[in-house]
Amino acid sequence: MNIYLIGMPGCGKSSVGLKLSEDIGYLYVDLDKYIENKASMSIPQIFDTLGEDGFRELEKNALYDFMALDGYVISCGGGIIKNKSNKALMNGKVVYINVDIATLKDRILNDKNNIRPMFKTKTVEELYSERKDKYDYFKDIEVENVLVSKCVCDIKKELGL
Repeated sequence: MNIYLIGMPGCGKSSVGLKLSEDIGYLYVDLDKYIENKASMSIPQIFDTLGEDGFRELEKNALYDFMALDGYVISCGGGIIKNKSNKALMNGKVVYINVDIATLKDRILNDKNNIRPMFKTKTVEELYSERKDKYDYFKDIEVENVLVSKCVCDIKKELGL
C-alpha cells in the first residue's frame, strides 16, 4: 500500500510525509521534486514552458510510475486533485492534511523559497474555495496539521499503522 498526502500548498505535506515515512519504514517521495527531476526543469519553468496543462500531464504520468509500486509515502502537489481521474491512479490510502487559512497564509507568506505558481494569480482563500470539495472527493481520511508529530500520530492511528 502507498500513502498519498494531499492538501493545500503550505499544509505540511512534505514535512509530514518525511516524518511518517521514517516512522513506518516506507520510502518517501515528493511528487513535485520527482516531476522536476524527470523533466529536468523546476516547477515554475515547467509552468512557464508547458503551462499548467502540461504540468498536470507530467503529474499524471508521475502517478502512473508509482501505481505498481508499494511501500511509499507520496507527498502530492496541492493541485493533484484538479484532475478527478488521478484518484484512480492512487493505489493506496489518500490522506487529506487540513490546515486553517490563517496558518496557510502565514506559512506561504513567510516562505522565502515560495515558488508556487498558483499564487501568482490567486489568493489562498480563492484557491482553498476552489479545491476544498475536490480534496473531500479524493480523501480516505482527513487529519489536521497543527504539529507535525501529532499529525503523523493521527495518520498512523487512522490507518492502523
